[in-house]
Amino acid sequence: MTPELLLELSRLPMFPRTAADLCRVAGMEGAARIISAWGGQEWPVPIRVGGVRPQGIRRYAHLCEIVGEPVAQRIVQGWGGSRLQVPNLKEVLWSRSQDLIRAEFDTLTAINGYSSPEAVFELGIKYGVTGKAIENALKRPDNVKADPLAQGQLF
Repeated sequence: MTPELLLELSRLPMFPRTAADLCRVAGMEGAARIISAWGGQEWPVPIRVGGVRPQGIRRYAHLCEIVGEPVAQRIVQGWGGSRLQVPNLKEVLWSRSQDLIRAEFDTLTAINGYSSPEAVFELGIKYGVTGKAIENALKRPDNVKADPLAQGQLF
């Protein structure tokens, strides 16, 4: 996960609130690092910066290795003493992939002269999914990308 990809995903409708909160607190770079390292996990955040007990001290040191001291401090200030739900973003990544599949299907069939079954086969190989998954993706509408900053201006 890169900060650039995370920023792109943050504009999609399926982007989870847990990820948005993590991006807000840790920044795009920090959030990308923690999602890459611990995606899909629930992580117990130390109560205080630096930790109090030996296990908290170990956890804090491990967090610092992943995101650096300044971001680790912000994470502890935001979630200290609770469990941080680290999203894996699989659903929003698949949603993004479906947008790419639809665009590539159009290119393969309209410009490159592939038949529909040939394009489905090629895209299945490229994305590592079944032909049925490609066909289902082709039936869905494209994601509407939002400006994350504009949403806050509505209220």
